[in-house]
Amino acid sequence: MSTATITVQRRSSGLHNAAASEWTKLWTVRSSWLNVAAAVVLTGLLAIQFGFSTAYDNTHLPPGEIAEKAAVGGVAVSTMTIVQVIVAAFAMLLVTSEYSTGSIRSTLQWTPVRRNVVLAKAIVLAPVLFAYALVLGAVAAITGGLTMGEWADWDLTTLVVDLLSVAAYLTLAALFTAGIAFIIRSTAGTLTAAFLLLIVIPLMLAQSSIRALTWLAALLPGGAGQNYLTGTTDPLSPTASFFVLVAWAVGGLWAGATVLQRRDA
Repeated sequence: MSTATITVQRRSSGLHNAAASEWTKLWTVRSSWLNVAAAVVLTGLLAIQFGFSTAYDNTHLPPGEIAEKAAVGGVAVSTMTIVQVIVAAFAMLLVTSEYSTGSIRSTLQWTPVRRNVVLAKAIVLAPVLFAYALVLGAVAAITGGLTMGEWADWDLTTLVVDLLSVAAYLTLAALFTAGIAFIIRSTAGTLTAAFLLLIVIPLMLAQSSIRALTWLAALLPGGAGQNYLTGTTDPLSPTASFFVLVAWAVGGLWAGATVLQRRDA
């Protein structure tokens, strides 16, 4: 007499399987590719503008002033200050798209340990965001440098440092945005919060003559990023600003994981 064998397939609840699933989700949706295309186009256009502006300023100096070359990495820094919102949106959509379609319920069924959902998205996003930001920074530096012409400083060491700094900042800022996306859940709401915390509020507070507001700006993710990228030492050093960014990224992901575990999908 033969014995029937029943095979039960285990749910892919492990972190490794969850990360593999998130990788597939990231590259099989059209929004990811549209985001990359939009970022590359905007980066190129802004870099051209910055490059031509530098060349024009150096050829129209007031009497007595001497023109100096500008590091091409500086174009990458200036451009990414604006493009950072698009990169943040890239990370955010991996979360908010699931809430908008209702697929988050399937994700939580197949990965019942909810913190693994957040960890898996972070594990997938971190290297992708770093490479994404490096490519955008390189596009900005090369495009801006070519439009600056003879006024471009192509020092390789400075360029590498600038590109790595840009990539580190955008990665941390985008991971923070992904974290708060689990709290806000909507694409419009998360993008608005990211825009305010990364650009608008830090920029407004930094212009104040009140010292407390200047400190507050430096402690926000956008303000810390600006200080880190530009090497500003007041009120915080670049190193301290970097650790502030790490704290925001980790804190955002932790808050997102906490809310995900306590709130119904």
